[in-house]
Formats: sequence, structure tokens, C-alpha cells
Amino acid sequence: MREFLAMPLPESLRRAACASRHVLAPGGAGWRFVREEGIHLTLRFLGEVDPSRRDVLDAAWRAAIGGTGSLALRLRGAGVFPPTGRPRILWLGVEDETPDGSLARLASRLEGAARAQGFPAEGRPFAAHVTLARARGDVRVARPPVASIGDFGAFVVERVVLYRSEPGPGGSIYHEEASYPLIAGAAS
Repeated sequence: MREFLAMPLPESLRRAACASRHVLAPGGAGWRFVREEGIHLTLRFLGEVDPSRRDVLDAAWRAAIGGTGSLALRLRGAGVFPPTGRPRILWLGVEDETPDGSLARLASRLEGAARAQGFPAEGRPFAAHVTLARARGDVRVARPPVASIGDFGAFVVERVVLYRSEPGPGGSIYHEEASYPLIAGAAS
């Protein structure tokens, strides 16, 4: 099963993110958009995971996540990966509004836990963002007007979710497999 650890966004921000498509990619030419219900902030992609490891991995994720405390974040701005050349990913920015950079520290702890469990190291440093769309195959897409996107608003995250990704003809569908509270002692 393909899995990843992520933070869900509130419904109002997912709706606003979807509405920005009309500004960023009028008509959607060349872009494959993420389903509204699938918009999230990925903390660590895991790839194929053996279901028989569920209990061991569950304990590792709980240990890495627990006690972090809720995170104050903001969805603001847009951009593309790579920043120069042919755009492949259209994203919305996520800013950490915690006074001590808790989001990056959480991502680092999850990276350490994943490596300790035998997952390969991430190939690039963590960059907080929400993927909005991916360029279709070899289609050349126009560079979107990312400067026209402003502030979508602040939100508070109180849990991390383990998602299973199921590929489908209209894009991947994500299923919540487990939920890990950021607040020590909270039920999940």
C-alpha cells in the first residue's frame, strides 16, 4: 500500500484552494488538479508499506508526533516546482506561524523516525506546501500567474493523518488509515 503522513486542511481552505484554480490555470489546460477532498500538507511520503508492519510503524509515528502541540499555520501565496524551467507542480504556500518553527521540527522528527524504520532518506529538504496540480505528462504548461494569489487564511492543526493512496482514473483517492494527535494525552 502506498502511504504518506500529512496534515488535513479545513474544508473552507480546501474550497478556497480549489477556487484559486480559475486564477492560476484558467481552463486547466495541461494541469491535473488534486481533488478538493485530497488537498493536504504532506509531511513525509512513505511509498509502498507492508501492512504487516502497521503496529511497529504506528508506534514510531506516535512517538515522533506526540507532544508537539497544535500548530498555527497560514495558507498564503503560490508557486511552481521547479522554480525555473518547465513547471511540473503547482502549489500553494504554507507558513508556520508558531514562534519556534514547530512545523519544520515535526517534519524532521518524522524523517528521523522513517529512516529509523528503514525508509530511504527524502531526496530534498522539507518545503511546506500544498500541491494543487501536476502538469500532465509531457504537456508544456504556461507558467501560472502565482503573484496574483494572496492570503487564504490561518488555520490550526491538531493531528497528523496516515493516508493510503489509491490511484484512480480521475486522480488518486486518499483513505485515512490512522490519526495521531499533536497534543500529548489526546485520544485518536
